[in-house]
Order: sequence, then C-alpha cells, then structure tokens
Amino acid sequence: MTTLSQLKQRIDQLIEYQGEESPCAAFIYTMEDVVQYDDDGNEVEIEDNKIVEDVLSNVEDNDWIYTTIQDSIEDQLNEVVK
Repeated sequence: MTTLSQLKQRIDQLIEYQGEESPCAAFIYTMEDVVQYDDDGNEVEIEDNKIVEDVLSNVEDNDWIYTTIQDSIEDQLNEVVK
C-alpha cells in the first residue's frame, strides 16, 4: 500500500522531471473513501485501520483499473490521430 508521504515523493519526482505545468489525470483514494452505510443510509465509520488498509491495497493492486485506463488512453489517441 502507498502512503500519502510516498505519493508526495513520487509527485515531487514527476514535477522535477516533467515540470510543474505538465498535464496529468489522477485518482486518489484515501481512508475517507472507504465507507459503509447502515440500513438508513447513514455513513458508518470504519474504525479498524487494518480493514481500510486491506481495501485500499486491493484497489491499488486491481489490474482491471489500469487496463481500463490504458484502453481509454489508446481510444482517445486513436480519435485524435484520425
């Protein structure tokens, strides 16, 4: 699992290499995004950090996400190049 500090270091490296004004797209999920709802639709806080870490780790390791994003990039490039 990646921490926000590790993400910041990676972003700092990208800024150094590509420049501050380089375009990008980003999807960031944090512990605030890992929520459950009760029967009334109210948000229930998950207090067990291990559960949150496991959920986020599984999201990060999901190849379907990366494949879908890459397919979208290729589709968009094919439209632009035509």
